[in-house]
Amino acid sequence: MERIWSYFIQLGSNMWRDTWSHTEFRGPRIAQATGRYFPTMHTDRTVWRETIDFLPSCGFNAVIIDVGEGIQYDTHPELSVPGAWTKDELRAELARIRSLGLEPIPKLNFSSNHDTWLGDYAHMKGTQKYYEVVRDLIDEVCEVFAPVKYFHVGMDEEDLPTHRKSMTIIRCNDLWYHDLYFYMKCVEKHGARTWVWGDYYRGHKDTFLQKMPKECLITEACYERVLPRRENGMFPYPGFNSMVEIAQLGYDQVPCASTWACHQNLAQAVKFCFDEGIVNERLLGFLSVPWQMTDEISRYVLLDDAHRTKYAKELFEKLLKERS
Repeated sequence: MERIWSYFIQLGSNMWRDTWSHTEFRGPRIAQATGRYFPTMHTDRTVWRETIDFLPSCGFNAVIIDVGEGIQYDTHPELSVPGAWTKDELRAELARIRSLGLEPIPKLNFSSNHDTWLGDYAHMKGTQKYYEVVRDLIDEVCEVFAPVKYFHVGMDEEDLPTHRKSMTIIRCNDLWYHDLYFYMKCVEKHGARTWVWGDYYRGHKDTFLQKMPKECLITEACYERVLPRRENGMFPYPGFNSMVEIAQLGYDQVPCASTWACHQNLAQAVKFCFDEGIVNERLLGFLSVPWQMTDEISRYVLLDDAHRTKYAKELFEKLLKERS
């Protein structure tokens, strides 16, 4: 089977801070989780193009584009920052991306912890207006990206320990799933499959199997170094345990790695999947996420993250051949 080897890139940048505060972070440049709100378009087109052009040589066949406030919406222009790409500009870039052998996959993160780009609508969850806006945006993005095979809706870190916004809104239990089902319905209308982060599983194992649709493609993040199991049989970092358990529950998944915390992370994740026996027809591929803005200061971090995937893919193919 041909697996997904996907790279994650930021078009929009405002996922991590409240829009009303326009807070700036003036310390050292680290992960954008400690970053700032950008009132104008932040993505550097030169860095974007250089990164995209580098991906095929590293073995990628797909790229997830975190859209956010990065395009000029017709339905809700108030969400687009000055300098956002026009839809025609994005269409032309998507055509170029496809010409490089990469499948462009749209992403709009609807997690309450990562939807600063939604502006005032981020504070309207559960209202009719919120659902109308969400439907409009998914329709518009799908129209620009058409044809769409996958659509990533985010939904990660919606809990108190990881919440970074000044106004905390956390959907729980049936409401979280209700909204996920709504996003899925909007996405499936365009013939696409919903892709979602898998960390919600960690604190909701009792309901996950009952309520998480098998139609969803799951990505669990495993950014840390792979360490041996503890005496209780569990791995030190929860993502690795979840990856194994989600596979055992029969869900399709695309594990996610990053150089953000460990430079050897993706290669270790590949080896981990073989060691734990989860390389099968439900392992659809891998995702590499640099977790940096698409800007000049992050240029070499973006390229380094992509470059390391080349060796992870070679390792995967080597281990797959040895197993057969």
